[in-house]
Amino acid sequence: MNKRKIYNVTSACAKLIKTFVKQGHTHVVFNALFYRNGKKLNSIENAAIANFSPLVISYDKSENPDKVKIEFKSADDNILIWSKVFEFHDADAELPKSLAGFNGLGEAEVNELVQRKFSEMERSKELERLSSELTKAQALNDELQYQVSDMQASLDAKKQIEYYSSVIGMALPGLAKFFTGTPVGTAINFLSGADESTAQLEAGKEKDPNQREAILELIQTFCNGLSNQELGTMYLLLSEIEKDKAVLKTILDLITQNHPTPQS
Repeated sequence: MNKRKIYNVTSACAKLIKTFVKQGHTHVVFNALFYRNGKKLNSIENAAIANFSPLVISYDKSENPDKVKIEFKSADDNILIWSKVFEFHDADAELPKSLAGFNGLGEAEVNELVQRKFSEMERSKELERLSSELTKAQALNDELQYQVSDMQASLDAKKQIEYYSSVIGMALPGLAKFFTGTPVGTAINFLSGADESTAQLEAGKEKDPNQREAILELIQTFCNGLSNQELGTMYLLLSEIEKDKAVLKTILDLITQNHPTPQS
C-alpha cells in the first residue's frame, strides 16, 4: 500500500477520534479489515483507539493491502459509530505517470532539460545569425562610406574643373586679341564662342600696314615657339598689361636694369 495513502487514513481517523468524546462516546474500539485483490487478509478487531495509528501502519506493512475497511464501535453496546472503506488500487495513479517504472529523472524533468537545452541551442543560433548580420552590416557601412567619400572627391574635382573652365572661358576672349589671324587665335575664338573675323576687324582699325604688321608677325613667331607653360606665363603677363598699359614701361625698365649695356 502506498505509504502516503495509509498515513492519510490514519491522519483522517485521528481527527475523527477526537470528536467521539464530544459526541458522548467514552469507550470506543475499532476494527481494521484489510483486503488485497478482493481477498480478506489479517484484520484488527476491537482494538483500543489509542493504538489506532501504530497498529494500522504495522498491518499495512505486513499485509500490503489494496483496500482497508475502518470501523469504530462503542465498547459498551457494540454499536457502530462510524465506518468507511479506503481503496488503494489507484495508488500508482497517484504518482506522476512519468515516474511509474522509472528510477531516474521523471518525464517532466527530462522534458524540461530537453526544452532548456533546445532553447539554449536556439539562442546560440540566433546569436550567431545576429553576429553574422552585424558583420555584413558593418562591411556594407564601410563600403557605403567609401562610396560617399569617392563621390564627394569626384564632386569636388568636378567643381574645381567647372571653376577653372569658367575662369578660362572668361579669359579666352581677351587672349584671342594677341593671336588674331593665327591658328591659335582661331582655336581660342572657337573655345570662347567669339567670331575671329569680328576680332580681326576690331584689331584692323589700329593696324599699321608696314611696321605694325612686321612687329605682330615677330610676336606671333615668338609665341609659336613657346612651350605650353611659357605660353601660359605670357598670357598672364599680357592680361596684366591689358589692365594697365603703363605696366609695359615698368617691365621694360626692369629688363634693361637687369641687363646693363656692357662698357667698352
